[in-house]
Amino acid sequence: MGAALHLAHAEQSTTAPERKRGGGGGGGKDFAEFAHRIYQDDRADADSRRLLLAFAYVITMQPTDSAKEQFANLRKAIGRDERHRYTDHLRELIRHDAPRYTPPDKRAGDYDPCVGPRLRPFKERPYKAEQMSLPDRVEQDKRDAEDFRNTENVCGAPGKHRVLEKLPGTGWYRWHWFCQRHRDHAVRIAEQVKAQNEAAPEPIPNNGGLLPCYFDANWPKLYKHYVDWWEPPVYGVRADDWPTPGKQSVPQRARLRLVIGSGGMEDA
Repeated sequence: MGAALHLAHAEQSTTAPERKRGGGGGGGKDFAEFAHRIYQDDRADADSRRLLLAFAYVITMQPTDSAKEQFANLRKAIGRDERHRYTDHLRELIRHDAPRYTPPDKRAGDYDPCVGPRLRPFKERPYKAEQMSLPDRVEQDKRDAEDFRNTENVCGAPGKHRVLEKLPGTGWYRWHWFCQRHRDHAVRIAEQVKAQNEAAPEPIPNNGGLLPCYFDANWPKLYKHYVDWWEPPVYGVRADDWPTPGKQSVPQRARLRLVIGSGGMEDA
């Protein structure tokens, strides 16, 4: 993969590796190899690829020992968006890469629907058959039949009470919401999952952690600087190291080396 390469950052790290003699970047060949890996990484979304490619480009094609210059080059490589001209995109992208567990996406909408049992089929609105044409009535019946409240047989009203359920083994969790009418269901289910929640481990991260897969640095320190209240997961900060149920771990590959330099993180 070529010689280990560097990126200067803020604050000196005692764990940062020594810079190799000859220094410098690996040039276009190294960048092309890392860019190929990044584009082949299914874990990376558009924002992650934008960040990883910018880091790889600056390290390999614009080597320097100045932390201030390096991060100026990073921001230039990431680019600006005139619609959000006052946003620090580098900061936002690093926050996006902070290792964390993200529960399943909420259902689209402005509220969390109640998952209590449904007593009767849902209809979008009452209508009289004689007031609708036959094609319109058929289409309306089809939409009602495909509505999640009917396919999942749940209440679907705006939720007010929520119950946390953690999965044994992974610690992954989800919230179950109940409306006021199904409050008794919420109380009963909360009691049922109480022991399971207490025994569940810390959730295995399922988002972020890609920067440490490609670059060596004091990542816990850097993430803490950019993300309020963030703490390193017990599983480590590298996505390659996280256990994924039903999948094999990602094999170790060469990484570019970041040398944590002086200058103060406020410059980053």
